[in-house]
Parts: sequence; C-alpha cells; structure tokens
Amino acid sequence: MFKNYIIIAWRNLWKHPMFSIINILGLAIGITCSCLLYLFIHDELSQDEFHEKADRIYRVLEVDFSNEQTRLIGQTAPPVAKALEQDYPEVMATTRLFQPIGHIDTERKGERIHERNYYLAESNIFEIFDFKFNQGDPATAFSSANSLVITEHIAKKYFGTQNPIGEVFELKNYNDAIVTGVIENIPGNSHLQFDFLMNGNPNDSLFISYLQNWRVYGAYTYLVVNHENQINSLQQKSKNFTARYWPDQPNRSDLQFQNIKNIYFNSASIEFGNEVTKGEIRYVYLFSAIGLFLLLIACINYINLATAKSSQRAKEIGIRKVSGAIRWQLIAQFLIESLVVALIALVLSIGLLKTILPYFNQITGKLFLFNLDTFGNLALILLAIATVIGLLSGLYPAIYLSRLKPAKIVKGEIRSSLGNLFLRQGLVITQFTLSIIMIVATIVTSNQMNYIRNRNLGFNQETMAIVDINNGNVRSNFETMKYEFGQVPGVEKVAASSRVPGEWKDIVQLFVTSDQLMGDSIQTYFMSFDENMIETYDMDLTSGQNFSGNRLQDSTTVLINEQAADALGWDQPVGRELTISQVGTFKVIGVVEGFHYQSLHETIAPLVIGPWSNAIQSVDYFSLKLSGIYLTETLSGIKSVHEQFDNTTAIELHFLDQQLQRFYQSDERAQKLFTIGAGLTVFIACLGLFGLASFIIQKRTKEISIRKVLGATVTNLFYHLSKSLVQQIIVAFLLAVPIAWWAMYHWLSYFAYRVNMGISAFLWALGLSLLVGLLTIGHRVIKAAMVNSVNSLKSD
Repeated sequence: MFKNYIIIAWRNLWKHPMFSIINILGLAIGITCSCLLYLFIHDELSQDEFHEKADRIYRVLEVDFSNEQTRLIGQTAPPVAKALEQDYPEVMATTRLFQPIGHIDTERKGERIHERNYYLAESNIFEIFDFKFNQGDPATAFSSANSLVITEHIAKKYFGTQNPIGEVFELKNYNDAIVTGVIENIPGNSHLQFDFLMNGNPNDSLFISYLQNWRVYGAYTYLVVNHENQINSLQQKSKNFTARYWPDQPNRSDLQFQNIKNIYFNSASIEFGNEVTKGEIRYVYLFSAIGLFLLLIACINYINLATAKSSQRAKEIGIRKVSGAIRWQLIAQFLIESLVVALIALVLSIGLLKTILPYFNQITGKLFLFNLDTFGNLALILLAIATVIGLLSGLYPAIYLSRLKPAKIVKGEIRSSLGNLFLRQGLVITQFTLSIIMIVATIVTSNQMNYIRNRNLGFNQETMAIVDINNGNVRSNFETMKYEFGQVPGVEKVAASSRVPGEWKDIVQLFVTSDQLMGDSIQTYFMSFDENMIETYDMDLTSGQNFSGNRLQDSTTVLINEQAADALGWDQPVGRELTISQVGTFKVIGVVEGFHYQSLHETIAPLVIGPWSNAIQSVDYFSLKLSGIYLTETLSGIKSVHEQFDNTTAIELHFLDQQLQRFYQSDERAQKLFTIGAGLTVFIACLGLFGLASFIIQKRTKEISIRKVLGATVTNLFYHLSKSLVQQIIVAFLLAVPIAWWAMYHWLSYFAYRVNMGISAFLWALGLSLLVGLLTIGHRVIKAAMVNSVNSLKSD
C-alpha cells in the first residue's frame, strides 16, 4: 500500500510539472531559511550551556547605591570569593579571573605582538568551567606557578604544527610562562572569550596583597552552588555580607548573583563586566517570526494549489472510494504525497544550505559549518523541518479531499465550494499580510540605519586614526610622542585624551554638585582632553574658552557639555564652580556643544571634560586627523614613531568610523535579514499566486473566450480577472498596518535618536505589493486574453 502511495505521488508530480516546481521551490526556500534561522536562534539561546554545571554557576555582581543611583558592577573586591565560600554552606566552590592590564605583550620572530584576550585565573578554573583540552591535562594544567593554557588558534599562530606543551612564552609585562595545555577555540556562545589563561605567580607578594584588599575592584568572581534551588537562599542570606566586610562603605550595600546562562541577554546595565558581546532578545523574537512567516507562506502555497486542483482529483477519489478505500487510507495517501514533495524540497535545500551558509555567517557574525562533522546535525534539523512542513501542508487538503462523496463525484456534481473559495482567498490575504509587514519592516529599518549613518554626531569622524597608549613611559611623556606624530606626512592634527568621542570602552562616571543644586548631586561621565582635542575633532564651543595648554593653569578648570549645564541648572555656566565628589572643586571655563560620545541608542548625557593633567583618569589615546592622501605611507610613518617611543608593545591603531559602526552591528544585521526575509516572503507568495492564477485562468478559458466574442478588450479582461486580487491585497494591507506599526514602533524605541515612521513606509509597501501581485498574474492574464477565442470554444 505504502509503495502504491509513493508511485501515485510521483506520477502526480510529473503530471503537473509547473505546480510541482512551484511547490518544491517554495518549500525548499522555506526549509532552508528556517534551518538557517533555527541555527542562529539556537546559538543565541544556548549561551554558556555547554558547561556541565551551567545551571549552578553564578557570576557575582556588586551593587553600588551611591547618591541614590543604583549601579551594577561586574567586578568585585578580590577577597569576596573566599569569604562567600567560607561563610555560606550553599557555596560549593568559587573561582576568580583577573585582567590587571588591558593586554599582554610578547615578541615572535622579531615582531612585537600584543594580545588582549587573556585572563589570570585560579588553579580550580577547569573544575568549574568545561573547556575541552586538546593537549594537556586540566587536572594538572595549573599545578605549578606561571603555567599557561592557550587555545588551538594561538597554538597554530605561534607554534605551527610543533607541539607547544613545555614551550616557554616570553611575556614583556608578566613573568615568562610555560605552556601546559591547549584547549579548543572558545565557542562563540561563551560569555568568556580568551586565547591565553595564566595562573600567575601565587607566591608574588604584591599579588597576595592585592588578593586581600577589600577596597578595590578587579576580580571577576564566580561561584557554584550545591543545588540550583539554593541560590534564593544564598541571595537572602548575603544581605548582611557587605555590612560585615565593608562597615565603613555603606554604598557597597549588596551582592547579586547572575546565572551564567543569563549573562548574554541580561547585562546591558552592568558596568565593567567581562562579557564580550551583549545579546538582544528582541532580535531572537524577530528572526523567529521571519522563519515562521517563510514556513507559513510555503505551506499556504501547497494548500492553495492542492485545494484548487481538488476537482481534478475528484474522479480518482470517487473510484478509490467505490473500490473500497476508507477515509484514513485517502488521508494517508495525500499526506504521503505532501511528504514526498517536502522530501524532494529537502534534497534541494541541502544544496541551497551549503551555498548560502558562508554568506549567512557574514551577515550574522557566526561560524556555522557545513562539513562531514556537522552534516548529521544539519540533516536532522532539515529532516525535522521538512517533515513538519510536509504534514502541515498536506493535512487540510487530505482532510478536505477525503470528505468528497463518491455518488456526487460519479455524477459530476463536484464543484469548488464557497467555503473552499473563501479559504483560498483568506490564505492569499494571509500571504500578502505577512509580505507587507516584512516590506514595512525593511523600509523602516533601512531608513533608521541611513539616519544613523548620516546624522551629525557633533564631531568629525572622517579619516580619524586612534592610537592606544599601552605603555606607562609613553603616557608620562606623551607630549614628545604627540609632537613626532604631527611631523608624519599626512597627519594634519594630533590630540591626546583619556577617552574619545564614540568611545567603545567603559567611560568613567562620577558625581558633581554646585551651590545651585542645594546639596544634591548629578551623575555625569568624565573624559580628559588636551588643548588640541576640540580643534582636532571640529567640536564647537558654545561659550567660554578651551584649555590653554598650561598644565598649572588648566589643573583647576574643566569644560562641560550643554547637557551638564542644563542638569546643573546653569544659564551662564562659564565662571561657575562645580565640585567633583572626592576630588575637588573646579572652575568651568567653557561649554561644549553636545556631541554623541556614546551610541545613538543613548541620549547625550551630562559630561565633564577635565584637562589631561587631571587626578581622575590619565590620557589613553592619541587622535590623529589624517589627510587621507598616501594613506599607506602615513600609516607606516605612524608605526615608526610608535616603535621609536614604545619598544615593548605593538601599535594598536583603529579608524574611528569603523569603531563607531560596531555600535550598530546587531541593527545592521537586522536590516539585512529583514531585507532578505521580505524578498523571500514576497517571492514565495508570488510563486503560489502565479500557480493559482494559472490554474484559475485555465479553468476560465471558456469564459474569457465568450467575453472576448461579446466585445471585451484585453484591458477589460485584465481588470475583471485582477480585481479580486487587488481587493485581497487591500484587505491584507489593512490587516498588516497595525501589526507592522506596533513591531516597528517597539524596534525604534531602542534608539534615543530615530526617524519618524510616517505614512510613507506603509504606502510604499502597499504600492509595491500591488505592483508585484499584478505583475505576477499579469503575464498569465494577458496570455489567456490573447488566445484565439474560436480555438478555445472549439476545444470545449
């Protein structure tokens, strides 16, 4: 019986090749895109789940209630870990990671190299986190001082095919380390990302002193509870922890425990955390919706065409029923037919997946592989999706066709029912509703990203090179190096600062007050500029003057931005004094027009700008304004100057405009996926519409011929046959508008500065849908209208 069903399914595919191609192609695209989106979503939702104890591992956060402003700090004082382990029986174990400086420096084959992806770790790190060892033993990897575990990427980079175990790694700013283990490259779904893991020197007196200091931050602290349900008890008990260990610091008044699986999506408000990227759950929802849209539209195509062709299958069904076939056998037959179509689409989708996957990786920033090792998992995912889509697509046609009465079939009384017609129209409306939603989303996201690219940020970012200062000697004598940078051909201006506009690192926050605030204080950000910074970035001083360059004269002065002046309640800020908590009182000498020193997701917050010789934060960057001419020679000259003054660390140079784009990587990704999703949604919908129109026109050939004989023109016939489609698209538009508006309103709300949606995006979506829909059926309608009426009527 099963074999017979397969043969019938195969014959039906060959009997109606156009409809078969439409169904197979639509389902193949739906299956492929759904598989890709499943891979992305699964990866996003599986952050840190590869650790065996993931449900019981927590990152310890400190809560700061300074000035009634709650801040979550991703670091703790170093002794916190051992105190938690000692005081609370719920804590099974703790471990700490440290990153005392921003980079480690080494030299290989005469080339100076700096590496930023590193941690100092405790010896029990591999008892808590499950990083897979390729070489070495996790139980003994950190059994001796100055041991080093590296990733396979680093092993290949520095040692090639040579066995790195036992090799000495010469480090400029740490003790030399011995390689004791090689682990697999850290998975992309790990919040901990590193290439080097060192256990430091536990006998170093300075390190021991640091580990016992309760008055500093700097430790990334993790704990493991004995049982999952103990974390609430621990959270309750720990409320007296800070009072016990920081009795003189009431602002450090709480600890919080964050499960590592929640770090990726729930760290936006955490300062000084060690997560490399922060996820956005809204994009998981959006991309899930796109995947469902594509699957739904592909299923709708199959249902529409299957029910439209029901009259052609009626005699077959009647004969089978008269011959003794029962209803479940007919349902099984039609479900198997839809599964055969889905499985053929599956084979096609494997080829599509292999072709598209590299481009999908570029868009998403992931590293999904299609090879012998991963094919098994991918094939299972594809098979599962194909089976579900095959059953869903074939279920309604199977039930509908199996209900047909044999007596009516034999008498030729079967006609397309009104309910069946309404169903097809409803499914077409659903397809175009989803398509219009996707088109609106594409237009709005594109407009917003164009707005971001073209918005005036309040400073000039073009051809601005940023050079990190990674050496203490350079920092203390930066003015000489700054002068030499200015002598390089192609370098127009040079400035030094602690942070730069569009900063991608943490920015210092502090509290300031003035006599006008009557004892209250406001929270502001802080940067330090030298006297050339304002001019180098083409910023505007709205009042007052810039720093003079005289260290003594500038040391008691600050600049503020307009937002800080408003927050302090000053109409005339120049000449006023403000007090920075625990630092001192400073005179405001100038007001800078507000500039975006963070991303456009954030409003411009109050900012205090101190001179480079301040006591809060020293200079950390050189900003070099380049002419853009002979760029290669200019960059070579910049590197030479750096090597002249810093013989320890490699140059670390960024172009500011490229760094700024990193703020919007997830938004750019969303725009690209919306665009691709909209295109595929419309394409699959049009495939089905084309097949449906072809079938309907085929059935109405006689009617078209009679209308032509009675004087109808091609235009009349086109209007008559397309009127229903236009009505359906308009209904779809009315349904899509509130859904699209709601979705895009919430997406735009994540930007402090955004475009106004307006009505134009919706009108464009309507116009495009009408155009595409009419073009899709237009060819079939016009071709039918041009057929000789005599031949059509003769053949009937």
